[in-house]
Amino acid sequence: MDPLGNCSTNGTISLNWRLLMAPPELVDYVVVHELAHLRVPNHTSAFWSLVAEYDPNYEEHAAWSDENSTRLIFSDDDL
Repeated sequence: MDPLGNCSTNGTISLNWRLLMAPPELVDYVVVHELAHLRVPNHTSAFWSLVAEYDPNYEEHAAWSDENSTRLIFSDDDL
């Protein structure tokens, strides 16, 4: 499961609130990733091929998400 999004087995897509603070290209990646799960429910090569059709830079975006998603938080300056 992507820490910023999830697609349940019944097709419900959930997005983490942290996504609101992510760069726009990461938002696009997460939405594409979760929508792709509606057609391919696993992370097989067919899944990643589908994601790549809509986000050719998906590997870079996935790596950014893995490395930075927990840093997308509100700080005292945001409040």
